[in-house]
Amino acid sequence: MNGHDGYLATGFRDVDRNPDLAKLKACLGFMQGLPSFIAYKNRSLELMRLAPGLVAADLGCGLGNDLKKISNILTSNGRAVGIDGSRQLLKTARQACAGLAGVELVQGDLHALPLAAGVLDAARVDRALQHVADPAWVVAEMVRVLRPGGRLVCAEPDWGTFTIESADQATAGLVAERWKKSFRNPKVGRELAGMLGRAGLTHVAVEEFPLLVQGLEAVDVVYDVVKTVELMQEDWKGEEGRLEAWLEGLREMDKTGGVSACVTLYLAWGRKDG
Repeated sequence: MNGHDGYLATGFRDVDRNPDLAKLKACLGFMQGLPSFIAYKNRSLELMRLAPGLVAADLGCGLGNDLKKISNILTSNGRAVGIDGSRQLLKTARQACAGLAGVELVQGDLHALPLAAGVLDAARVDRALQHVADPAWVVAEMVRVLRPGGRLVCAEPDWGTFTIESADQATAGLVAERWKKSFRNPKVGRELAGMLGRAGLTHVAVEEFPLLVQGLEAVDVVYDVVKTVELMQEDWKGEEGRLEAWLEGLREMDKTGGVSACVTLYLAWGRKDG
């Protein structure tokens, strides 16, 4: 094990090899109940234009919570496919989707989707492109498996917009920068529209959603602030005191409900013409 075990910014690259799987799953589950996350997730499903009898996929389906919603819209006449690279997450997703007709869960690499060309009416990927090796390749794969007229919806953050509310904004900026740089593709949110256009989609459009999280405990669950500071303390010898003082400042601020953190998420979608 090393200092990055359980770190949310890097831990989703290979979930099944991460010794702190419980932390990753706790983060995914917690975000499902946050108002700002619910808002963009509901909009992403709306943009898929789902209807009974269609075939749709949730790529990087994680715990399966969104796949359940997709399945309920498609009804038993449709087919909802969930694909994820993690056996452990799929195990939980199968439990979540137990008893739902028309649901299929498959382990697979998003760079090489285990689907034939032109089989989906709609596809969705949610915060997975920030972790993959080649997001443009994954988008091309998603376009491949869409039928003519099919719709692709992508939701990704732009970590360049990440901010942490703090009395010491200079240190907060350094912590936010360390978190941002830990992602494989920290700018993928702002790059989505161009990526979808270059992959051949038309009618491409984008909406922005602020993913605001309030309260230090919630901020840490979602944005892993304490772990980020720990990693910085390992790298920045001589600055340990400054970083610990910054964390203590957050704890004091939190007593009056003043701690929050936010990042802009981009929701981009387009259509495959035939």
